[in-house]
Amino acid sequence: MLAAIVAGGLGTRMGAATANMPKPMLPVLGKPLLEHQLGWLKSQGFSDIVLCLGYKAEAVKDYFGDGRKWGVSLRYSVEERPRGTAGCIADLKAKEDILVVYGDLYPKLGLGPLLEFHAGREEPAATLVLLHTDHPQDSDLAELKGDRIARIYRGGPGDLALAAVWIVTPALAGLIPADKPSDFGRDVFPAALAQGAPLYGCVMQGVLADLGTPERLARFTAARA
Repeated sequence: MLAAIVAGGLGTRMGAATANMPKPMLPVLGKPLLEHQLGWLKSQGFSDIVLCLGYKAEAVKDYFGDGRKWGVSLRYSVEERPRGTAGCIADLKAKEDILVVYGDLYPKLGLGPLLEFHAGREEPAATLVLLHTDHPQDSDLAELKGDRIARIYRGGPGDLALAAVWIVTPALAGLIPADKPSDFGRDVFPAALAQGAPLYGCVMQGVLADLGTPERLARFTAARA
């Protein structure tokens, strides 16, 4: 399965920290966050990886090159205009399922159960990793009916959060607009549910820490000092 890291945003939540570098290149525990992600994907058996870039893409390409140093094969998809987290995946025009990972996550999670879960579902449009969160008030949450997602909403009640790691099939990619930016959680998943497309939620244990704000990055770093 192809893996794609969505890392093209401006990083506005990080403020001045991303004035001179793209967010995936921010140092975390001594190396760029994106380097942690590549090592994690390789450890989980993924060797073919696409980096979906936009803002300051050259800084990423200059550092990682073809990925051989990290034991993976890297390709790059650089958006000419903002396409959003979903639009950049649609632009890949992949004919196979894609593991999608957001570029501001620090991952420590085994993906074997996710892949097995996805393979065991009948014609899924997408399979989303769900984690229990202690901050549901500012999270995108899912309501499950069995193992299918019945609703996606913002804030409580409930604590099953979309973890920004999911497997997207070509059927779902076909619902992504080609003429405007779009986001998976805000636009594409709700549209898929409205059409009755089967979205499955795989509840997992592990760490997928969102380091997309200075406060979250500081707390994460301090906890591991």
